[in-house]
Amino acid sequence: MRRLGWAFFTLVVIVLAGYVLNRGIYIGRTMTSYRVGDRTFFLKNCRYLHLNGTDEVSVAGLFTGNTPAETERPPLKNSK
Repeated sequence: MRRLGWAFFTLVVIVLAGYVLNRGIYIGRTMTSYRVGDRTFFLKNCRYLHLNGTDEVSVAGLFTGNTPAETERPPLKNSK
């Protein structure tokens, strides 16, 4: 019975690890700023680790009151 418990636990860990890597694990970001006249535009590139490599999600926009570091990460997408 004890062996069956460890086998079930191992199976659960493998399934959870596969699910997390399929959805993507946030591994970092880069910010690029562009000045156009009196406005500053920021381009944020977030990187996610997947089973078949990394994916980069870009979010462009104008952030007037917040610094680039205070903006949120883009939502995960399951495009693979």
